[in-house]
Amino acid sequence: MTDMILQAQQGSWSLFIGRFHPLLVHLPIGMLIIAFILEWMSRHRRLAFLAPSVLPVLIFGSLSAIASCIAGYLLSLTGGYDESALALHMWLGIAVAVISVLLCVLKRYTVFRKGWLPVSALMVLLLSAAGHFGGNLTHGEDYLTAAMPFGNAKKSSPSSTITNIEEAKVYEQLVKPILEQKCYGCHNEQKLKGGLRLDSLTHIRRGGEHGPVLKDSIPEASELYKRLILSDNDDRRMPPKGKPQLSPQQVEIIYWWIAQGASATATVKELHKSPRIQLVLESLQPSAGPGNNPFVPQMDAKAASAKDIAALEGTGVKVMPVAADNNYLMVNAVNAASFGNREAALLLPLKSQIVWLKLSGTKAGDSALAVIGKMPQLTRLQLENTAVTDAGLPALADCRQLKYLNLTGTRVTDKGLVTLQKNKALRELFIYKTGITAEAIGKMGKLMPDLKIDTGGYQMPTLVTDTTVYRKAKS
Repeated sequence: MTDMILQAQQGSWSLFIGRFHPLLVHLPIGMLIIAFILEWMSRHRRLAFLAPSVLPVLIFGSLSAIASCIAGYLLSLTGGYDESALALHMWLGIAVAVISVLLCVLKRYTVFRKGWLPVSALMVLLLSAAGHFGGNLTHGEDYLTAAMPFGNAKKSSPSSTITNIEEAKVYEQLVKPILEQKCYGCHNEQKLKGGLRLDSLTHIRRGGEHGPVLKDSIPEASELYKRLILSDNDDRRMPPKGKPQLSPQQVEIIYWWIAQGASATATVKELHKSPRIQLVLESLQPSAGPGNNPFVPQMDAKAASAKDIAALEGTGVKVMPVAADNNYLMVNAVNAASFGNREAALLLPLKSQIVWLKLSGTKAGDSALAVIGKMPQLTRLQLENTAVTDAGLPALADCRQLKYLNLTGTRVTDKGLVTLQKNKALRELFIYKTGITAEAIGKMGKLMPDLKIDTGGYQMPTLVTDTTVYRKAKS
């Protein structure tokens, strides 16, 4: 048992020291290059006074190079890197450290003065190569060339040239650019965090050390999606805290792609689209103005305050624009289950910008509806599995643009359904697992014939007032 504890402590210290490598590695890069420049400049008669400074700088650079090599070796023990690329980077780094120590000795004893500059120039070249291949390990082999404005510059992402979103290939033009931007840095051919590569669909399906990351068209059971929505403080969250995160729209695209089978070839028009993903997809096509979407008002709103958005997002809610060329917002509390009536007050400063609000599964109740009712541009409202009752629904009468309302799993009854008759723009209503009766639904259908009422797909009981056709069975 003692040996196990000591090994655990040793492993912990190794990892701790190894993680200093990215910090330490910049010291020898700067110091050794400065030493080379100072030596070159001191060879000129007018700058000879710089000569005494070369050795101290060179010694400091050599020591930092050795420290960097040690930390880098300890970091490499954690795994997750391509072995051949790692070996090349490591031996180049060791070569730099050895040559820098040799140059210290030669400089100290003024031996081999004529060859000092050529040897130091070789060290600078090796140093540059080591830095380049180290960058490849961390960011991918095309990290440098991808940003070149000419020559071998990487072609722009297909998603940036989408002209018709319906014809776009979901994986190639929507999903792959997201992974390339946010995930390739840690999951590529050279760097295999968790043994996982995400730079091709073949490797995505293969998974990593902990098994597959895609599972049977179920995003909630797929690690590729689950890790994206973990708490910011969870060590398993991807991308890790401190690195650029996926936007809510990007997370939504990943979810939709997995839910629809994670196809390699399917186009947008071939897959089922919920109203939610429809908004996200249309936001990727700037040419599609808000007037083309029935859930986005034709008249634009003024830009929302960044301070007000930040205050709302502080509760765990996600806020994102519905399109690239207007100021309307969609608000999603998918990761904010504790969002309740008190937090709902933070929606009020954004009342003129919010057109879609998803509070499903939160603690929001009737008091929250009093705030929501003040949103004149609200077109979509999802309140599934909340504490909403009949008492709160009258507040929605002022939401004259409301077209979509989901009350599934709430305590709404026939009395609450009657109050919704004031929402003349309402076109879709979901009331599965509520207290609303078939009789009330029938009356509502007659009063609002354009309203589609979804009861969950089950067969409603037949009323005596319904028309029933009887057919005699064939003998």
